[in-house]
Amino acid sequence: MQQTFDFHSHTTVSDGSLRPRQLVEKAFNEGIKTIAITDHDNIGGISDASKRGKELGIKVIPGVEISIDYSPGTMHMCGYNIDINNKELLNGLVFVQEARRNRNPEIIKKMNKLGIDINLDEVKSVAGSDQIGRPHFARILIEKGYVKDIKEAFEKYLAKGAPCYLDKKRLSQDKAIKMILNAKGVPVLAHPVQLGLKDEAEYREFFQEMKNKGVLGIEAYSSHQTDVENQMFFNLATELDMMVFGGSDFHGDTKPKVKLGVFGRNVKIDLPILLKQLKRN
Repeated sequence: MQQTFDFHSHTTVSDGSLRPRQLVEKAFNEGIKTIAITDHDNIGGISDASKRGKELGIKVIPGVEISIDYSPGTMHMCGYNIDINNKELLNGLVFVQEARRNRNPEIIKKMNKLGIDINLDEVKSVAGSDQIGRPHFARILIEKGYVKDIKEAFEKYLAKGAPCYLDKKRLSQDKAIKMILNAKGVPVLAHPVQLGLKDEAEYREFFQEMKNKGVLGIEAYSSHQTDVENQMFFNLATELDMMVFGGSDFHGDTKPKVKLGVFGRNVKIDLPILLKQLKRN
């Protein structure tokens, strides 16, 4: 079921396929009234999205999704209602963006060794002024006929474990949480199923640890999770008195099966109350 809000979406500023204003226009056309822009380690699309949101009567929540240094799974932290001019936040994101830029030539080298004719200038031309990400490499692979679509590009070359994948530098939990809080934002643990924990007891313990560190909410509802997992995370967030969020993790053509505003059935989020909580924090 499609909701009238979505707290997790990406634009071309990171690895989505729609420009910030195009994403807001899509939300408008689909009846979504509230949308958070949460690009990976980048807030460059928020101003344009917010401007278009005002024109269309769509509430655009300034956000970001930060990659966290963590094992055994994957950990991302979303920050909502952030001050996009906060210097500490900007400096922290610049560090991660620089690491991404340093990674790109190494991906090119890996592809060249496999006989793929590709250079960094081509990838930059596809990305335009946006941060280069793996979807931009994928588009070049499609254009040159090495793969037929985004899915094949990732499976064959770019996904974790594939021959051209390179890991990136990530921020520590404490650093990311501090950056978001100092930017007057709300830290929220994104798609917790990707943490790779064993059972409900382990998730409860981990969520409590995160709350103690300053995390205020859990993305209980996510397109990455089953309805059973969504319910478990909702129950744990409620039990621990943490804010409950929901988001699709929409990327557009780079993740075509993920639909804007769709992140589970029986979603128990009172949007007006959640928005008041965001404003208070």
